[in-house]
Amino acid sequence: MPLSVRQVAALPELALVVRAGSAHLEREVRWVAVSEQLDPSPWIDAGDLVLTTGMSIVDDGTTCREYVARLMAAEAAGLGFGVGLGHASIPEGLVTAAESAGLPLLEVPEPVPFVAVGKAVSRHLTMEEYADAAASFEAQRRMIRAVLSEGESEASVLSALARHVGGFALHLDPAGTPVASHPQGASVRSVDLSDEIDRLRPRGLLASSAIATADEQIVIVPIGTKGAAAGFLVVGSPRPLRSADQSVMNLAVSLLSLGLGRVQASGASMGPWRRILLDAALEHGLDADVLDSVGLSGLDPSTAVAVTIRGAGDAAEDAAAALQQSGQAVLATRGAGEVAGFVGVSAEGMLPAALRSASSSPGISTIGVSRVLDLAQPANARQALEQAEQAARLGSGLRTFDDEPTRSLASLVDAATTEVWARSYLAQLTEAAEGEELMDTLRAWLSQHGLVDAAAQQLGIHRHTVRHRLRRAEALLERSLDDAAVRADLWFALQSVRAGRPGAEDAE
Repeated sequence: MPLSVRQVAALPELALVVRAGSAHLEREVRWVAVSEQLDPSPWIDAGDLVLTTGMSIVDDGTTCREYVARLMAAEAAGLGFGVGLGHASIPEGLVTAAESAGLPLLEVPEPVPFVAVGKAVSRHLTMEEYADAAASFEAQRRMIRAVLSEGESEASVLSALARHVGGFALHLDPAGTPVASHPQGASVRSVDLSDEIDRLRPRGLLASSAIATADEQIVIVPIGTKGAAAGFLVVGSPRPLRSADQSVMNLAVSLLSLGLGRVQASGASMGPWRRILLDAALEHGLDADVLDSVGLSGLDPSTAVAVTIRGAGDAAEDAAAALQQSGQAVLATRGAGEVAGFVGVSAEGMLPAALRSASSSPGISTIGVSRVLDLAQPANARQALEQAEQAARLGSGLRTFDDEPTRSLASLVDAATTEVWARSYLAQLTEAAEGEELMDTLRAWLSQHGLVDAAAQQLGIHRHTVRHRLRRAEALLERSLDDAAVRADLWFALQSVRAGRPGAEDAE
């Protein structure tokens, strides 16, 4: 549930008092902004709870009405007025204007600093984000388990998706006719969507649509692997869909696109599903319960390695098939003659016999093996695959990551710890509306040794834009980019965050 003004007002540690707009306390609070400007609208975003001591406000009806009107036009969630500094109490004109406009007005008592309000809101938003991520992960886990172990896998995927968004999920064929739905009665919604499906159909897999009303949000996404759409997934929810919901929808699209059907958790038919497990591990880590439910109990995520197998023809896939029969591996084809994934090791750290023997098999050129890492952590899973790939480049035969005596600094630091640090270091950037473009600009500038013109050329923008973005990033970080230590930390953090985004490497 999004954080509302009502929830903020009810926080006991803040002792806030509602002075106006009590009928509109369900407005969503997305962040806290402090401004003493009479027109704060250029510096706030929709959903901001604006805090002020009223230094620029006088108890004048016209002034107060215009001030509130600006906040309403900027779609502010509400106004928190700190008393005891500029004003002993909230001006009556402001109370009247806020009540008339439907703007929640909260009194912030003098002992409560604005930073306490900001921290409280930030803490609750972070908790909400974690809850969204956990719910997203659980929904994806249910989908994967359904596909790998249940007969009616398509119905189970739609059911998990519909429950996650609190609405409905509908699978339509290319003509827009219902194939499956959850709940069952949701199939009637296809009639209302026929015109939109007709509009999207000619655009193939590049088409998607989002329809928002006051009571519902509907998203339509094409299903298929190439060419024309093989169908459409329709998802409806009574609440706005968030980024965590997008991850669940993407997995559902992948599962439906790959054909679902009745799949066994063994042999060659497991190929696509092992790829799904591998992709899920990169975003959420390997899950022991999911592995156990599909017959892969021999792979313990807490003591496992990543491997990269390369060979001529089908040699790599043949070696992978032998490993997968042991129930100790999640491997998938990554390219011509290359297979990669995760393999379990014994309590003594011994690799499976099938992997050791594969290194001397005809056609196998090299097998790279990572260090033993806790692959339940997604950052470790990504780092392990990178280590295995680096090891595979060291030479022929079975090579391990530690075979090379010199490593980069990044390889010596735990990936999960690094990612947590990096996200904290860059928090002010990632939370800004323009955060992605600021971080891309910083990466380009640092990669070009601090040369603005070279960075501008790399990004395809004007050098003045680069300078403006650097100043903005510097202000948000509250660190000087002239400091060599800051540049080093910043580069390390930016690379760690990039490595932590699923698909980031493919975007390069």
